Amino acid sequence: MSILEVKNLTHTYDGNTPFMHDAVKNVSFSISKGEVIGIIGHTGSGKSTLVQHLNGLLKATEGEILLDGVNIWENKKNIRAIRSRVGLVFQYPEYQLFEDTVYRDIAFGPKNMGLSDDEIANRIYEVCDLVGIKRDYLDKSPFDLSGGEKRRVAIAGVMAMQPEIIIFDEPVAGLDPQGRANVIKMINDYSKRYNATVLIISHNMEDMALIADKLLVMNKGELAIFDTTENVFRQHERLIRMGLNVPIVTQVMLSLKQKGIDVPDNIFTVDQAVDYLLSLKQGGNRNA
Repeated sequence: MSILEVKNLTHTYDGNTPFMHDAVKNVSFSISKGEVIGIIGHTGSGKSTLVQHLNGLLKATEGEILLDGVNIWENKKNIRAIRSRVGLVFQYPEYQLFEDTVYRDIAFGPKNMGLSDDEIANRIYEVCDLVGIKRDYLDKSPFDLSGGEKRRVAIAGVMAMQPEIIIFDEPVAGLDPQGRANVIKMINDYSKRYNATVLIISHNMEDMALIADKLLVMNKGELAIFDTTENVFRQHERLIRMGLNVPIVTQVMLSLKQKGIDVPDNIFTVDQAVDYLLSLKQGGNRNA
């Protein structure tokens, strides 16, 4: 059974006014435990509105969200527990830090779950090791840290609740290449360690190629494509018509193909391109 299922979800803003519009229209999909799902789409396609339904921050105009087969709104009193199971990391989460020490900021979520002091401490140390926060930073003010370190602390605060599903809205926005790589590694490590289900909104196709098992493509509020990352990126012409693109290395390979060079259409990362080019140099199978 799917861990998360979205059924016929529609969200209408400004209902019964001249400004009424559907931000999400009749969207349905299901996700299995442990999958990493990339969510892509042009600005205004409904991505952020969609994910805010998954832990009850928004309530659908029509349709339902099922967590382990149960409607998350079946009992309104349980919605706080749902938000512990489905964590949401907003874009620029470092702007939401507020406690006077790193320790207390990371502890905020677990404390609200009613965990003991010992369990909270264990989770904090565990997640700090996972995301690369030094133990001697725990007594510091989060506001004395660098931008990248603040983001680690903010993400650690959600991870410390150990949600079964964790959603990231543009987690690498504004970061340099090394910062992006660090955040992607953190997300990947969390997913593997806890067998967690991960959803990531991103405009960065290179990152999606590296981490996502599947891609969910939103277009004008509707679900346009939901398939494996490879199958989605193979539809490059359709993506371009929707205002999207494929990874840069894929664009290079497609350009070579247009020039008559026989290259495969399933190269989406630099490592894949290097392996393929090395195989050519060594006289390997050109379509491997």
